[in-house]
Amino acid sequence: MRVTNKMISDRVLFNIQTSLKRIAKLHDQLSSGYKVRYPSDDAVVAKRASDILTRKRELEQFQRSVDHVQTYVNAYDSALQTVSSITQRLRELLVRAANGTLSKAEREAIAEEIDKIKENLVEVANTRIGNEYIFSGYDVFSQPVENENGIWKISTLPASNKSRSILVLGHSIDYGVTASEVFELDSGKNVFQMLEEVSATLRSNLNETQISERVSNVFLKELSSFEERITKTIGKVGGVSRFIDMVNSRVQDLDFFFTEYLSKERDADITELVTDLAMQQSVLEAALKSASRVLQATLVDFVR
Repeated sequence: MRVTNKMISDRVLFNIQTSLKRIAKLHDQLSSGYKVRYPSDDAVVAKRASDILTRKRELEQFQRSVDHVQTYVNAYDSALQTVSSITQRLRELLVRAANGTLSKAEREAIAEEIDKIKENLVEVANTRIGNEYIFSGYDVFSQPVENENGIWKISTLPASNKSRSILVLGHSIDYGVTASEVFELDSGKNVFQMLEEVSATLRSNLNETQISERVSNVFLKELSSFEERITKTIGKVGGVSRFIDMVNSRVQDLDFFFTEYLSKERDADITELVTDLAMQQSVLEAALKSASRVLQATLVDFVR
């Protein structure tokens, strides 16, 4: 086969262009840090990387949901611990009020402190995170405990009086605690109404024996029921908190695994890239020198 100068020239230029393409590709990988950026680089790896990135975005959403729930659970735990401490003081006051030898002034002092305790409990029941009431069930923008015509009521509607939940990694986490679940008594009234009755009884004109019997036989029993409810709810919140910790740990482990897997599939070896780029640059320089010798001189080279 006859080899012409044009064939040689075309071949030399093709080889130089191929070398430049290799250098450009290596430079892109080095600057981006990825050995596979497009499906044309490696369709199989690109598909895997796309699937992993989708999974990582799901995990990020799960992490945001878990963090949101953890904030609420911490708020529930703090509020319930406060209520538990208040009930201890309330029991001390009621035991003292059951003493039939108290003077009217002493009963008045106890009633005043119980009124302050009631106000504190109302404040705890209406605890908010931002603009959301934590004990309002699904109706987060409505105050759960309100005073209507002088009577303290839990105003959350029955349809909204449900525990909130989220779905994470296929697990449904029920984390909400409602005002009815915490502050309603087995007798049907709520703890705020009970405290008002205690205060009214201590300020009433009943004799000391009647007051003592009512405090002992009614209010202390209702307080015991309230304490059991608080203890049960604290246990429920603690269980949710531990489960969230386990889910959060699982989400973090999965995210670490997918990040590592994605790095192995897609990330470039910088040291290897620098070595390859240096070699390709040397190859290009050698090709250019070779081209200067192979390509024939033209008449233009002789024109001075």
